[in-house]
Amino acid sequence: MAVLMALLTHGRRFRSATIALLVALLVVACANLVPRQGWSRAAGPVVPHDSFPADCSLCHIGSDWHTLRPDFAFDHGKRTGVELHGAHSAAACLLCHNDRGPVQQFTARGCGGCHADPHGGRLGANCRDCHDETTWLPKEAIAQHDRTRFPLVGMHAATACFRCHGGAQVGNFAGAFVECGQCHADDYARTAAPNHALVGFSQDCGSCHLPIGWQSARFDHPASFPLTFGHAGRRCGDCHATSNSFTGQSSDCASCHTDDYTATTEPNHGAAGFATGCVACHDTRTWRSADWQHPGAFALTFGHAGRRCSECHVGQQYSGTSSDCASCHLDTYQATTNPNHGTAGFGTDCAGCHGTATWTGGAVAHPASFPLTNAHQRSCTSCHTGGVYTGLDPACVSCHLADWQQANDPPHQAFQLGQQCEQCHGTTTWGSGNWQHDFPLQGEHNLACFDCHDNAANRLLFECIHCHEHRQSEANSEHQGVNGYVWASANCYQCHPNGDD
Repeated sequence: MAVLMALLTHGRRFRSATIALLVALLVVACANLVPRQGWSRAAGPVVPHDSFPADCSLCHIGSDWHTLRPDFAFDHGKRTGVELHGAHSAAACLLCHNDRGPVQQFTARGCGGCHADPHGGRLGANCRDCHDETTWLPKEAIAQHDRTRFPLVGMHAATACFRCHGGAQVGNFAGAFVECGQCHADDYARTAAPNHALVGFSQDCGSCHLPIGWQSARFDHPASFPLTFGHAGRRCGDCHATSNSFTGQSSDCASCHTDDYTATTEPNHGAAGFATGCVACHDTRTWRSADWQHPGAFALTFGHAGRRCSECHVGQQYSGTSSDCASCHLDTYQATTNPNHGTAGFGTDCAGCHGTATWTGGAVAHPASFPLTNAHQRSCTSCHTGGVYTGLDPACVSCHLADWQQANDPPHQAFQLGQQCEQCHGTTTWGSGNWQHDFPLQGEHNLACFDCHDNAANRLLFECIHCHEHRQSEANSEHQGVNGYVWASANCYQCHPNGDD
């Protein structure tokens, strides 16, 4: 255009030549801007239409070739046998079908037929290993990375690819390092507690750190002083007070815990003369509940265990304390009323009857001549009334006379049964005494006592003939020929000891 303007500024003699030249330039320009058939280069290469229907209006409208009918629809799967999925279904036809050549020629090459490989062939030719047809964003990248020599765990899994792979943003994932120091050299250099470089720590961060975070490093402390419980999880400087000095540290408890030792008042360790070797009583869990072993001569069990030292060792005196029960429990001895220990003349050696579990239910050793078994295991005052514990009659009737008198099956008094209850009864229960009848009371003989013992003047008298064969003549006739037969109850027993026929 600048040339044209220059020519116009010259005289008339050039006007005809200018017009001719202008027309020639416009013809050339129009030929480049609008190709034949009105196709715009902005729409891409021209697709060959050799096999298309001759009726252009089936797809196109208007005077241009790049505008399709609004109702145009093409079932790619039905017409070609190739289903289009994901982003492929929304792609313009010309991206695949154009004048580069037959589309089959490019699809035969797989993804690389249409898509340039930004990875330079280093990740293989099968794009589907990492991508799908929906988006180019990689799928299951973490799982795919697990197949390499550097699985992504913890913070590494959340780190952008380009932080380790410098060319990741252009598809180049080669050349990444797996050594910690290659990425974390700056972290290593600026760490001051402790100063890794000064102390000479390895740049293999994994020997102390986990990929989930820098804090709570798992440094293996020497086995001679393991960091357990309360010692674990502390900052190095808590014990290694001199900055970045980790050798020559004393392992004696007092080197760190002298203040705790001095401040302890329950008990006062210094006054008691306790050693400064804390591990003799304490562990690393807690200072409380020290496992101090009381002398074996006075073991702290049950009620004696878990008590404050000063409850027995008054005034922080830990030597010469009496082990006699009364030294602590005299008030309890004097206040006891069931039984009254003083009145009963019991000794003050509580261990004779009591254990350390509880005061109640003292296991008093009753005299062997009268063991307290079963129902006799009663409160002392049930038998020892009035606080009298000596001279008590051991005879059963001294306590059970009323029971003897009221018994009616059989009536003990009417049958003149003895008052030695233990001959028939035990200490479990009064019922079902083990008294044995002369012959079994079974069948027709299972009767009330007075049905047979019907002599009110003397219940001990009993005659078989009172019930059986009231006429002697009948009994005589049934016993003809029986050797030794005599009409008398005593003789009946000789042949009928069980009362049967």
